[in-house]
Amino acid sequence: MLAFWSMASAAQLALQLDTSEIAAGQTVGLTLQIIDGRARAVPKIAAPPGLVVEFVTQSSQAMMINFQTTETQTFRYDVRATAAGEYTLGPVTVVTTGGELTSPPARLHVAERTSSAGMDELVADLPDGLAYVGEVLVYHLKYQTTRQLVSARWGPPDNALLMAEPGVDPITADYVVGEGGKAVKVQELWYPYHCKAEGKTTLSGGSLLAQFAVKRRRGRSDPFFNDLPGFADVQNDSALSNPVPLEVRELPTEGRPVDFSGLVGSFVFSAAPSVPAVNVGETVTIDVSLSGSGAISGFKLPDWSGEGFRVYDDEPVATSRLSDGKFSSSATFKRAIVPQRPGPLTLPPLRASWFDPAEGRYVEQELPAITLDVSGTEAKAAVEGGAGAGTTGPGVDPTADDILPVRTQARIAAPWSGAWAWLLAVPGAGLLLAELAPRLRRRGAAPLERSFGFADLPDDPEGRLSGLERIFREEAGRRLSRPAPELKREDVASLGEEAAAIYAELDLARYRGGANLPEARVRAWVERR
Repeated sequence: MLAFWSMASAAQLALQLDTSEIAAGQTVGLTLQIIDGRARAVPKIAAPPGLVVEFVTQSSQAMMINFQTTETQTFRYDVRATAAGEYTLGPVTVVTTGGELTSPPARLHVAERTSSAGMDELVADLPDGLAYVGEVLVYHLKYQTTRQLVSARWGPPDNALLMAEPGVDPITADYVVGEGGKAVKVQELWYPYHCKAEGKTTLSGGSLLAQFAVKRRRGRSDPFFNDLPGFADVQNDSALSNPVPLEVRELPTEGRPVDFSGLVGSFVFSAAPSVPAVNVGETVTIDVSLSGSGAISGFKLPDWSGEGFRVYDDEPVATSRLSDGKFSSSATFKRAIVPQRPGPLTLPPLRASWFDPAEGRYVEQELPAITLDVSGTEAKAAVEGGAGAGTTGPGVDPTADDILPVRTQARIAAPWSGAWAWLLAVPGAGLLLAELAPRLRRRGAAPLERSFGFADLPDDPEGRLSGLERIFREEAGRRLSRPAPELKREDVASLGEEAAAIYAELDLARYRGGANLPEARVRAWVERR
């Protein structure tokens, strides 16, 4: 319907039809628009057999945008269809003051002329009378009239087997076509439905409440104003569309994949790493894309488990839309990988499955395995982290599901010395020390450090790591409104990439015996509450 902008220098060119579908014998408007340039003559648009293109008028407009003057030159044409078929107009090349510009083509579908869609009649249709549970259908209403339409309000039908597709707004279109020397005003609605239950049904008629302008009857008191367009009366009218039969079937059990997640439609599935090579302990992101003609909500990437790497998933970004009467959706998943050992790292293959209504069968797709080139050595990482090669550091369970456990007992950094023993033997001195120590700490610590607990972190690496984990988990629990001990890796990842990265660095620090703590990163994240 819209041929996108073509740019040469600062000038731009667009070619646009008022609608991309008409019937044989009808006429539709075509606009050729030049921005920041002027044509030396009226551009000619070649018409293929079955179409007739006639120039109608031209206009110019100048406006100020951001203190810069933008000039627009517009040419209007009528395109009359003499036969049904699929047609292409353009590309159109125009020599302008801004240089030679070429627009992409515009496409027009011309249907056979039928007598079923008369004037002032509301017509409903579905692309197919057969659907499956989980499929998205686009319900279409079309109304055309020769009367002067002022406003219109749509009423799509309700049905127990269908619900409005969440997060997607219906789209409307209004335009004018010529037929038999008259201007026909057309209103269209596309409404997305999600099939939620099986059964046979008939969609009751959709409705249209319209207001039309009518001339006032001439009276003695207003002999002049009766003939002015702005003083016309408004007449209310309504139209009800034809009912549409529909059968919604349950998804078949035969051939259903074990990992089927409920996708219904036709999809494209792909994945690629952000970089082909990475160092030990660094992060590489696997970008996974899923797009197609069905709803994507509920789809999740399969879990990965394996030795030599850690996995962290970010919250997916999904969008759905209606365009040219068709539903589409897409989602992007980001999976962070942290290699733990050098050498080639082959990740498990990614799989996705869906039911394709057009083919009536399940489709399974497995992407080729991704291999990363991991540099560095375990020995080098161990020396930097303070642990021996191939070890995890004291007190670390490398197979633990929760890699950031809550520390419920304080660890003693060093045994009691003799000096402390005689000091505690004096009751008065002990009470005095207990009273003065918190005050001294509060006096020397900044307010933010006191509120989050950074001032109380011990100096030894393992104790400091335990304190950072506690602060990080408590803040994550506060943001998620959940108890900190219950938080898992996927819970923290739902707070965003920064939280997932901190989680990974704290985990890596545990494997390094408390070295290379991400203390500055934890402070910055926690203080941004």
